[in-house]
Amino acid sequence: MKIAFRDENILSRMELPGSAHQLAVFRILLGLQILYSANTKLFQLVQHVKDTAETKNIFPEFINQWVGTIAIPYLQPITQVLCIFLILGLFTRYILPFLFISFILLFSFYYSRHNAPHPWLHTWFPLLLLNFTKSSDALSLDKLFGIVKPIHHPTSKIYRWPVEAIAAWLAYIYVAAGLAKLLPVYKAWKWLDGGTSQELLYNRFLNSIYFYIFKRPLFDYTQYHWIFTGLSIGSLFIELSCIMIFFTHRFHRSIIIMLFIMHFFLYLIGVLGFMQLGLLLCISLVSPAFFTRLFKEQENQMARQSYL
Repeated sequence: MKIAFRDENILSRMELPGSAHQLAVFRILLGLQILYSANTKLFQLVQHVKDTAETKNIFPEFINQWVGTIAIPYLQPITQVLCIFLILGLFTRYILPFLFISFILLFSFYYSRHNAPHPWLHTWFPLLLLNFTKSSDALSLDKLFGIVKPIHHPTSKIYRWPVEAIAAWLAYIYVAAGLAKLLPVYKAWKWLDGGTSQELLYNRFLNSIYFYIFKRPLFDYTQYHWIFTGLSIGSLFIELSCIMIFFTHRFHRSIIIMLFIMHFFLYLIGVLGFMQLGLLLCISLVSPAFFTRLFKEQENQMARQSYL
């Protein structure tokens, strides 16, 4: 298979036809994800049980103190309400800046009280990006009520560049995660040896979905060290494979499948919350032609029904 990197790289793909429906579907699912994340009771928990309290973020201390005061009573419900507007596509261009600000402030509070990977890593950039797109040109109340005027070409490249930018963000997240396992170099052997994977399965077993379903481990987690080495190498391969997103679209389907397998396995062993985030970003890897065909058929069916 010969790859034409010059024509298939991500910058060249930004000039190709896109899909207004693909961007709209991403807008809706992103709103649902943020609504879900902002509705968690963990915000109330970290108020009283500080895991690694006072973790540093980008804000000065007086901003963090102010956010800590308003996060639960004000920022959390405001973020939830704004998410509903985003999902419905109502006044989208006006609520997006406010949603981005409230989301960043709310999750900066979460991060400052609990130092661990959080949903804002996957979602803050796509949410910021939507501020500069026409994401409500389809599947929105804005379109229904005439608040926005969609362009006459629902496959315009104006809908393509944001999707490719989200694909680049996906690639960045996973490639950076892979490199973090290898750099500095002394960390590479620790990861590839499989000890971290073994510790993960062992310590999270009683909290895992697998335990609640089968009540017993898949195998003796204190033995068969070569399995953990294989799992570590496999996860590293999947993460670093995402770099191909920058150069060609030909491996998009394989990357989606591999990420799903990896996250589904992690979900079973107790690493929750990241499968839907990964799949959300994977929407950017689906061909725009798929959404064009899908919604074109629906529009034709509606037209035939209204005629009858």
